[in-house]
Amino acid sequence: MRKFTHLLLVLSLSGCSLLKQPTMVDIPELATPPAWSAEKLKFSDLNQIPNRISNQSSALANYPQLIELINEAFQNNPTLLAARLDVDTAVAISKQTSAQEWPTVEAFLSSGRQKANSNISNSHSAKIDINWQLDLLGKLDDLTKAATLDAKQSVLAYQLEQSKTLALISQQWFQLIFSQQQYKLIKKRATNLKQNLDIIENGYEQGVNASLDVYLARADLARAYANSQENLASLNEAQRALEISLGRYPSGRIIANGDLTFAATAIPEGLPSDLLLRRYDLQQANLKLRAENLRLANAYKNRFPSLSLSISGGQSSPELKDLLSAQSVIWSLFANASAPIFDASNLEAKQQQQAITAKKAANTITSATLQAFIEVENTLSAEGTLAQQEIEQIEAATYFSSAEQLAFEQYIAGITAYITVLESQRSAYDAQTTLLSIKHARIQNRVQLLLALGGPLPNEVIISDAMTIDNTNVTPIPATPKDSDSVND
Repeated sequence: MRKFTHLLLVLSLSGCSLLKQPTMVDIPELATPPAWSAEKLKFSDLNQIPNRISNQSSALANYPQLIELINEAFQNNPTLLAARLDVDTAVAISKQTSAQEWPTVEAFLSSGRQKANSNISNSHSAKIDINWQLDLLGKLDDLTKAATLDAKQSVLAYQLEQSKTLALISQQWFQLIFSQQQYKLIKKRATNLKQNLDIIENGYEQGVNASLDVYLARADLARAYANSQENLASLNEAQRALEISLGRYPSGRIIANGDLTFAATAIPEGLPSDLLLRRYDLQQANLKLRAENLRLANAYKNRFPSLSLSISGGQSSPELKDLLSAQSVIWSLFANASAPIFDASNLEAKQQQQAITAKKAANTITSATLQAFIEVENTLSAEGTLAQQEIEQIEAATYFSSAEQLAFEQYIAGITAYITVLESQRSAYDAQTTLLSIKHARIQNRVQLLLALGGPLPNEVIISDAMTIDNTNVTPIPATPKDSDSVND
């Protein structure tokens, strides 16, 4: 038996030299610039972008309610909960794959009674089968490593979903603040128009103002009331959207306590090359390639013989008490070798398919990396233009507000027509609305920037995340390949 086993081992290892080993697919290299292109743009002195960018987003600490809502979403958001369950599934599959490297033991025990004429006989039997596939070429080891990398990918996917959930809740919360302030602004405008209408109607009754002025003032007030209802509908939609993301019933009752000053915080530091190690999706893509390379190695090794050992033992006895006695148990040991003789190049085709899958995984890395670069570049570029827009719009809103007040004073004094008052009021309102929109756009862009930069969650929210993954014993690993991920493991 020992000579037979050695012969199979020699034949298996010598056979490896008969087939060309597949070339593992390398991680594609992309040239990264020393700094972001958008940083070269000229910005206002009031909002200079630093030379470097990182993943810190401590500005969230300024909004206690937002942090509470993010932590609530971490507990109840359905999409995030599903990603957490995917981690458990991947870990279970990894353990199942690893178990294939160990022997399987099966035990059988049966009893029966037979009657022949007037004779009754008892029959008892016990049997134990042990089967073990010897992983001489590391076939099972490759699959185990690949399954472990799959589990680590699921952990990264969960962490990415956490970041997306944080960004989603932040954006929806600031959207709610924007809708609240917009509704408050139109209500204030309606109140001012009502006061103006009272003054104009009083002047009309005294014969000072014309009827046209009364009609124009009433029409403008009615339009403001209509706009307020439209804004109220948008406000309710923003409330329900946030409540759904929190895992709550969409009652439309949540109120955001905050302002639109988040965009004024400084942009953190970092380099373009940092994304490759910081973004979870890029780490995940690198692990995907490593796993596919291991499966490619497995597909190659499957073309060579496999060796398995079978050990079985058992006995039959008419007396149950004698069944398991040492004298009655018979054991047998077998070594089985299996090798493909003719498979119409089926295994070779599987190896080729796996090589293509690995190349596609490498292409995914390139695509995901370029997408990450453009996300950061776009948000950085938008940061500069939005910052300049906000500065200019603040100045415009100030001038329009002064013009509105002066126009109404001149109308009361009989110097100008009411149509001038209407135009100045509408311009002032539009300027304030536009300013709100720009502030809101800067906040949404800043949240997108923090998401694009990647990295761990802020300390303010991670401490409340009860859904930890420590019990899985699967931690993300560096994206760089290791020497152990080779065909000859």
